[in-house]
Amino acid sequence: MKTVVMLGTAHLLYQVREDDRTAELQKCLDCLKRKLGTQVVMEEWSEKKKDSVAKAFAPKLGIPWVNVGTPDEPQYWTCTGNVNYPGYNGAALPEYDPYAPGMIEYGPFENQENRECRMVENVRAEMEKYETGLFILGTAHLHSLITKLRRLGFKVVAFSW
Repeated sequence: MKTVVMLGTAHLLYQVREDDRTAELQKCLDCLKRKLGTQVVMEEWSEKKKDSVAKAFAPKLGIPWVNVGTPDEPQYWTCTGNVNYPGYNGAALPEYDPYAPGMIEYGPFENQENRECRMVENVRAEMEKYETGLFILGTAHLHSLITKLRRLGFKVVAFSW
């Protein structure tokens, strides 16, 4: 049975930069490769962002990095921005409120589901070449994607950082 090792985290914590969080993520990736034998790093990543720490670090581990995220297309767009930010265009609150707390509306749910189904298919296709893969993704997707991947017959081990 093929194994997907999942590492749920906040995307903003691991963009390439040299700080304590970068070093800590590298320790996580190194540990998971040594202890669980991961053969590939698959990551939910945006084409619009700079390289991630995982992409920069994977060659040092001697394993490939693959983006298993979704393309920048409307059916996958989520996170409408902070409700206290002028560009807020969410559905749950009627309008921008400069005095609202800095929370982000989750969804739209249909787009979240589209994203997750596409990511699962991307992981399934990539795992045809490997026995054990590391899948780094946003924490918001962790539980749902554990379920989806297990339904496809993968053994799943999950962590959050």
